[in-house]
Amino acid sequence: METVSPLPGELARKNLSVALHRISLTGQNKIADEIGVSAPTVSRFCGEGDLERACKVLAAAGVKCVPIEYQCFPRDTVAALMHLARERMDGLKTVEQLTWE
Repeated sequence: METVSPLPGELARKNLSVALHRISLTGQNKIADEIGVSAPTVSRFCGEGDLERACKVLAAAGVKCVPIEYQCFPRDTVAALMHLARERMDGLKTVEQLTWE
């Protein structure tokens, strides 16, 4: 089953939501220290539309923002693994069939 990619506007909103959430969790002061600017600079970037515009540019380029701890895998690889797992699991009737002897 193939899903339709979100429209750039929808993707931009999702990117912005993820970015704002992570900025909130991390804190503007820590981010400012990390990139060598003042906290008010980060605040202005987030509040004056620059972050929103950046998210629109990324969405238009086909970039999806996700938290760093997420891992991405090719859809066809995951589909193949799921097929193999389902095929094996469908053949099992008892837990004992998983025992290696």
